[in-house]
Amino acid sequence: MRTRKFWKDAFERAFRTVVQVAIATLAARQTGLLETDWLAALSTVGMAAVLSLLGSVLSQLPNPDGSASFVEVCAPAGPPASTPVAQSGTSARS
Repeated sequence: MRTRKFWKDAFERAFRTVVQVAIATLAARQTGLLETDWLAALSTVGMAAVLSLLGSVLSQLPNPDGSASFVEVCAPAGPPASTPVAQSGTSARS
């Protein structure tokens, strides 16, 4: 949690959460599903950001690798198995 990578990940995740909540709030307001003022919308967005950062901090309990994620990043698997290719002049059904 004391690494630059952790805080970069945490703030990136919080920013995405803020944008998602802001868009959802504005969309709900435009469709009449949520009659609210800007102060209420900004309050909701701010709380989402705080909860996102809290989630990033709490992710350090099970995953102390310096990341702000609950999941462990695995190394990519090797290249996919190749399929046999018929050589020119021969039939693939033979």
